[in-house]
Amino acid sequence: MGQGYVRNDTINNIADGNIINASDFDGEYDAIEAAFNSSSGHTHDGTAGEGGVVTVLGPAQDFVATTTEIKPKSNNTLDIGTSALQFKNLFLDGTANVDGLAMPTTTVTDILDEDNMSTDSNTALATQQSIKAYVDTAVGGANELSEILSNGNVTAGTGIDFIDNDKLRLGTGNDLEIYHNGTNSIIENNTGELFIQGNNITLRSDTSTEVFIAMDKDGAVELYHDNAKKLDTDAAGVNVTGQVDISTNANVSGNISVLSDGGIIKLGANEEVTLTHEHNVGVQAKAASGFELNLQTGDTSVESGNVLGKITFNAPDEAGGTDAILDGAAIEAVAEDTFASDNNSTALVFKTNTSGAATERMRIKSDGVVQIDTQVDIDNLTLDGNTITSTDTNGNIVLTPNGTGEVDISKVDIDSGAIDAVTIGTNSAATELQVDNINVNGNAITSTDTNGNIALTPNGTGEVDISKVDIAAGEIDGTTIGANSAAAGTFTGVTLASGATVTAILDEDNMSTNSDTALATQQSIKAYVASQVSGATVTATGITFEGATADSITTSFAIADPQSSNKTFTFADETGTVATREYVTANAGDGGIAMAIALG
Repeated sequence: MGQGYVRNDTINNIADGNIINASDFDGEYDAIEAAFNSSSGHTHDGTAGEGGVVTVLGPAQDFVATTTEIKPKSNNTLDIGTSALQFKNLFLDGTANVDGLAMPTTTVTDILDEDNMSTDSNTALATQQSIKAYVDTAVGGANELSEILSNGNVTAGTGIDFIDNDKLRLGTGNDLEIYHNGTNSIIENNTGELFIQGNNITLRSDTSTEVFIAMDKDGAVELYHDNAKKLDTDAAGVNVTGQVDISTNANVSGNISVLSDGGIIKLGANEEVTLTHEHNVGVQAKAASGFELNLQTGDTSVESGNVLGKITFNAPDEAGGTDAILDGAAIEAVAEDTFASDNNSTALVFKTNTSGAATERMRIKSDGVVQIDTQVDIDNLTLDGNTITSTDTNGNIVLTPNGTGEVDISKVDIDSGAIDAVTIGTNSAATELQVDNINVNGNAITSTDTNGNIALTPNGTGEVDISKVDIAAGEIDGTTIGANSAAAGTFTGVTLASGATVTAILDEDNMSTNSDTALATQQSIKAYVASQVSGATVTATGITFEGATADSITTSFAIADPQSSNKTFTFADETGTVATREYVTANAGDGGIAMAIALG
């Protein structure tokens, strides 16, 4: 049991409710006096049964003791020892932080100046000069040393030794610390900037055989790799020996120059895209699989007419000039409408320079329509407005589809409607021209319409003029012309009077229909005449009557050419008989015919 106050009333006379006699307190007072002896004082070893540990001392309870530290209750209020009553020795296993160090003037017998601490006196004060002289000798030339706080030692001729984590602290607030933490050496600056000053500064290896960084006043700063210079500065900028690898971004406010002929700029993780300089020619762009140049705008709100990307071709305005012609020629991608989630229609616009201004010449719209400002010259073919003109020596314009392809033309006007002497096709195997549902192949016109019709319809009062028609190689048997009825026979030409309304050809109907819109054939006419003149044959020289008996004997009206004037036979409106008699003129012996007309 540790020393402390132990109750003397073991029989519990001094308890609540008991009558306490004076003799009961005698033993208690004796025990208290022994515990707090004026010469030995009061001690406590922390035994719980002997009362609580005393942690606060002093008349104002201003001295506090715990299991880890002894400290004053208030900052900067208590002294340890006095000038009359001093502690003998101070032993520390750690760092002593002292704001100021004062020595009792009563023990200082001398002030030594610049003696390099050679007197080794415990009663002499060292001045700044003495400390500097000693450091110059022991450390090899320090300018000032105001405080050394360490568990190391100072060895003359070798230096100041600090153990791990001991720090050389400089500045009022310990702003600069130099120390070794057992693994690394650290210079830690906590205020302002850390300056390393000198006209020539070199960082080099521990053996002084390799240079890391070399810096000269008014000269170059040089960076080395494995003792080989890789980067140095000069008045113009920075020089790099070897390659430059950039992992993120390179921001350049001036120019980038590739000064060697054939110099290559490599792009991509595998350098699959290259830009190569060709002397006095330009740049060759190459990719591993097809080169794609993507001109992209950063505009997140594209409106109609905005330029998404532009390629411009410029040249100096004069020999030796520095000003370039603005948009000498240009290719632009132009938005046709406000861009939305599903609408990004874009036109490609081609411009050339005219009188100092870029003028649009051709526009390829998003729907594939090509708009041309003036004309297009393709080899010997000129497209100007709605006119296609051939500049070839023979003046021909040939439209030749590839393979089984066709030339599709929605509407054709040949020689203002006339096709006389116009050649469609060539003397060789003819290609095919398709106009809507009509195929023109050589000299054949074929309809691809669903009903197979071919319609030639002039506009207004215009006419379809055909110089020659051949229907079924000259035969029209069974061929329908203008109506559902059929006509038989062969003709070489058909001429209809103005206003004719022929709609059919009648065959052997004896003119019974009496139609003013039907055309009779030879068979119809012969049948009609036969029905009207029975047994008579009409020829150019007369009329022959067979009579009732079919034999070689006939009756004829012979017609001779008049010799002097017209001859007229007049039959009066009478009844009677016309009879003939053959007689012989006796004098001449000629035969003749005498006719007698008997009238009733």
